[in-house]
Amino acid sequence: MFKTPKIIPNYVAIAHRIITATPHSLWRAKTFVKPFVLMLLLLTSSSYAANNLTENQQAFLDAYQAIKANDRPSIAKYKAKLKNYELNPYLLYHDYRLHFKSTPHRLITQFIEENQNNYLGDRLYVKWLTYLGTEKQWNHYLKYYKPQQSRDLQCYHTRALAQNNKRTQAISQAQKLWVDDDYLSKACLPIAKLLKDNNKITGSMIWERIGLAMQKGRTSLAQTISKDLSKKEQKMFQTWLAVYKNPALIEKPLDKSISAVVKKQIFTQGIERLTRKEPEQALQTLERFHKQYGFSNTQYNQMKRSIALRTAYRYQPEAEGYLKEVNGNGGASEESLRWQAQIALKTSNWQLLLDTIALMDKEQQTEKQWQYWKARALAATGDEKPAIAIYQTLAKQRNYYAFLAADILKKDYQFNPDPVKPIDSAILIKKYPQLQRMQELLAIDWLTSAKREWYNLLDKVETDELHAVAILTNEWKQYSMAITTAARAKKWNDLSVRFPIPHQSPVMQSADKHGVDPAWIYGVIRRESAFSEDIQSSAGAVGLMQLMPQTAKYIGRKIGIKRTPKSVLTQPKSNIELGSAYLAYLHKKYDGNKVLATASYNAGPKRVDSWIPKDHSLPADQWVDSIPFSETRAYVKAVLEYTTIFKSLLNKKYDRLHDVMPPIGQAVASK
Repeated sequence: MFKTPKIIPNYVAIAHRIITATPHSLWRAKTFVKPFVLMLLLLTSSSYAANNLTENQQAFLDAYQAIKANDRPSIAKYKAKLKNYELNPYLLYHDYRLHFKSTPHRLITQFIEENQNNYLGDRLYVKWLTYLGTEKQWNHYLKYYKPQQSRDLQCYHTRALAQNNKRTQAISQAQKLWVDDDYLSKACLPIAKLLKDNNKITGSMIWERIGLAMQKGRTSLAQTISKDLSKKEQKMFQTWLAVYKNPALIEKPLDKSISAVVKKQIFTQGIERLTRKEPEQALQTLERFHKQYGFSNTQYNQMKRSIALRTAYRYQPEAEGYLKEVNGNGGASEESLRWQAQIALKTSNWQLLLDTIALMDKEQQTEKQWQYWKARALAATGDEKPAIAIYQTLAKQRNYYAFLAADILKKDYQFNPDPVKPIDSAILIKKYPQLQRMQELLAIDWLTSAKREWYNLLDKVETDELHAVAILTNEWKQYSMAITTAARAKKWNDLSVRFPIPHQSPVMQSADKHGVDPAWIYGVIRRESAFSEDIQSSAGAVGLMQLMPQTAKYIGRKIGIKRTPKSVLTQPKSNIELGSAYLAYLHKKYDGNKVLATASYNAGPKRVDSWIPKDHSLPADQWVDSIPFSETRAYVKAVLEYTTIFKSLLNKKYDRLHDVMPPIGQAVASK
């Protein structure tokens, strides 16, 4: 039976994990936990485990420790005891992956075969191939290898072929693998030697790899690769490097000695880089040389569109004219039309907006965003009747644009919740082994493994049972899993699953302490992490409210918290406290303007300050949809929508968007 772990003080939980998970438990516990807490923990840890874990769960954790210590007698004992336990595959997996050297191949292949339907089989297979490759067990590698997407595993396979007198096949594979936009990994470095020793690195391969590196801005790598070129070709590359550093050089004809193919690449990148500072010069240079350098009409139009978009990203004065020319001459794309529409919104050019929407394909035109703006443009140009018809259709829905439309019509918002249907969780769990394992993994706090089981389940569960899985994971308090599963099931109206309200105590306390709307806090959490407590973004943002460590330190000092180590940010209470304080700081900075504060939470105050009109004001809905960053545009709309929904769930009433979206401009410029 699955048990939700009891809530204990954070410091005790951390110390308990340290003690049960590491050989040097006492030393590490002393490092992180105050002595009196450690003493208490040592006295209570055994009873804590016994009271919260089943016999099999505790035995599994003990077995894992035995596996890490390679205590073979204890491992054998636990394997026998847990033979029929749901997590038995995890015991075998961890034993084999940690002890490949002493594990017979037949056991590994048997495990992989028997676990084809869960991720552990594939995961062990990849780790095993990596081990065989690292240990240069080439005969075994060839025997067990099946095609893989991993570049390193492909390189190991190529090396195995070369070591087994299959040189022709090895060289053919090596040539494909050698062409890459990054430095070769340790696994792949030997294939370069194989090619060089056999004189199989061709000039076209070198130029292809240089081109990939230059497009990624990896000039040092490109210079390293260029050393294999002839002296004449090295001069060609030096011209490319010079243009990369000073794009204005392409305003003059490139040297005739440069091959046509390379010349075209140099010119293309030069135009792209020149556009960033001098778009007009870039366009003039393109007009002058595009035929000479062999650009097709399609390539020419693509480059013109690229120049137009680059000017649009910064709302440069030339952008509108460039985009109108590109979009009006058959060079339109979804992005170029969207930017033309955004410029029309930023300048309140309603006729241009209508003309732009008319150029969009039918599917794009029917999107709620463009339906709303079509209605706004129609109303602004005096065509009220069709505008009202569009507003009425939108206002029946539950989203940001629906709420805006309802405000215009002065109608109530429609939340359209579907009542949650009861599910027979026992039957569902019995049907899917992934759910059985998830129960146990969650009980022992192996959340990462539980998430992997869930990912594996999503591809195997029957479509009509996805919603039941969403409801079940919500009951298990795995809110991010539940939200994602509900979206996969397209159950948009199951508000209880899609908009849960956990952590109510820290949210309400922080909201009261810092004077911010708790619904707004929930809206930010929902957008930032979907309630995943330990999530970390590629940029380094951490936890429920996705705080950057530096931001957390800054805001922590402002509210009297001296130390805010990164580990604190994965603790819900601390994360919510700091995130709420930061929202309050931004709210005050922008004189209570929730739109600007929300945008700033995502993009940073400096960027938002630069987006505020300095000599006029703009209706907030226009300002939001003309934010230059696509991520921030979507973010602000989502948070405003989610905040409205959470407000209705928490208070049975809501704030209308027009009340929290005053005009943006000189009157509300930040301090």
